[in-house]
Amino acid sequence: MIVSVLYPNHDGARFDSAYYRDHHAKLAREVWQPERVELIEGQPMGGAPSPFALIAHFHFASPEALGAAMASPRRGELQADIVNFTDIAPQVMIGRTLG
Repeated sequence: MIVSVLYPNHDGARFDSAYYRDHHAKLAREVWQPERVELIEGQPMGGAPSPFALIAHFHFASPEALGAAMASPRRGELQADIVNFTDIAPQVMIGRTLG
């Protein structure tokens, strides 16, 4: 199971990638305890800005492990930390690999 957190890019958006990498992602690892984390920072292509400032993929071993992560009593810490690195409302998708 994978939790993907997407931060859509837009004009004037504030996103501190270094803070996310050095603080928020570490907090997410501590609170959620995923098996693996991938951070993908958006890059401009052909002069156009990336549609996303950052996409984070949090991989979990099973639906039960994901459920335990989402039920963490510390989940509010993650939500409260968002204002420290962005003014973008994150989009969240829960999915699984198909292949």
